[in-house]
Amino acid sequence: MYKNIRLFALCVLALMLVDGSIYAQAPSGPWASGIACVNLDNTNAASILLTFYSQDNSTPVFTYSDTIPAGGSKTYFTPSTPPGVPSNFVGSVVVASSAPISCNVNTQKLSTGTLSDPYRIGTSSGVSTSEAGSKIYAPQVMKNFGGWNSYIAVQNTESVSVTVTIDYKDRYGNPISASESFIIPPQSTHIFYQNANPSLPNNFLGAATISSNDGTSKLAVVVNFYNSGLDYSTSQLHSYNGFVSGGNRLYVPRFVRKYYGYNSGLSIQNIGNVNTTIRITFTFAGNTYVYTSPAPIAPGAALALYAPNISEINSVDSLPEGQRFGNAIIEVLSGGPIVAIVNEDNRGGPGVPAERVGQGATYNAIIDGTQTNTIFFPQIPRNVSGVFSGGFQIANTTGTAATCNITYSGAPLANEINVPLPPNGSIARYAPNVSNLPDGFNGSVTVTCSQPIVGISNLAVNPGSGRYGDSFTQSNGLNR
Repeated sequence: MYKNIRLFALCVLALMLVDGSIYAQAPSGPWASGIACVNLDNTNAASILLTFYSQDNSTPVFTYSDTIPAGGSKTYFTPSTPPGVPSNFVGSVVVASSAPISCNVNTQKLSTGTLSDPYRIGTSSGVSTSEAGSKIYAPQVMKNFGGWNSYIAVQNTESVSVTVTIDYKDRYGNPISASESFIIPPQSTHIFYQNANPSLPNNFLGAATISSNDGTSKLAVVVNFYNSGLDYSTSQLHSYNGFVSGGNRLYVPRFVRKYYGYNSGLSIQNIGNVNTTIRITFTFAGNTYVYTSPAPIAPGAALALYAPNISEINSVDSLPEGQRFGNAIIEVLSGGPIVAIVNEDNRGGPGVPAERVGQGATYNAIIDGTQTNTIFFPQIPRNVSGVFSGGFQIANTTGTAATCNITYSGAPLANEINVPLPPNGSIARYAPNVSNLPDGFNGSVTVTCSQPIVGISNLAVNPGSGRYGDSFTQSNGLNR
């Protein structure tokens, strides 16, 4: 008997994970999608059924059945697997599973990674059932903002057509008369392009709220924002999941400043009805740094922060470069609730490999109450095809020191036991540096700790690979 888990994605793919059906969406043209799924059941194999729906159409165009071994994983890449996906497909995919699974989706331009044909890759992590709702918040959308634009993929998870409306506010919380609506067929997706909305002003940076007009039908949302793509240095492609709710305490498992050319940023949206002030506590190499918002965030407004411009963490620059990664906690001091996304990009600089320049990725800050002692990462690569490698970073959400066990699926010699995790601190792993993990590994990783944790995974091309553009992706781990 199938259980429903949902993934969904957009033009540059994203995905939604619920408890049994999965939805995904990919763009036409020279783009492809990769889906990585892990079976969370270590005892039973998962029988899965993938059903493909074209955009704005509720009639399936293709189905595919497969099996994922107990505790194992499967990956698909639409140009070749599953075989039979219609060419130029743009739409959604529902994946039904007989066992709990977790998935993420890469959407990528079919490019060679050369200076004239750079990579562009984005990733969306699984979206749980609780993350589908009748009102969804998107803290960062753009139209012609210094060469950046965005689009919003909205999926109807219901069995009937649903009218969906998007409302916009600028970064200061002022409503913009640019609302747009569309009737989305059941199980299908519609993509709203901000640069195609004539009522949105140029140089727009703000937030959006996506709602079902009946107030009850559940929607799933992924947002992509992207640079101009004129060359490899402007190839950044970011993807994140919309928020169905917020909180007064958010966790940021990875935040970097001047880390081999990488810097992080935050977009923090007030989704409440009153002015909100926030405090951010950063932890780098065991040291804490505190930032407090200098002015309240208005209802609907989004506060944008970029690591090099946060004076409270200036002293991080004195740390060795290899220690300039850490984690953070965002807390509401008054007002709320809030949601946030975490961006990371590489704009180059002295000593930065050319393969890193123009990379960018985003993940969702994690709402307090969702942390657990175990987290799954569906896809961690090590020198896959001699080009791609990745890693993960987890953060301790408590003030108590912990120990962790790390399990690499199918590579038991690489497993780690009793790894120390500092109080309110973090640990990171980069697959090429993990002892006894074989080259070509492209599987799942499970981390179990003695205290509740949160975490994210990432991947990119190896330095020295001679592959250029945005190969960098990040996605939230799945807490269980």
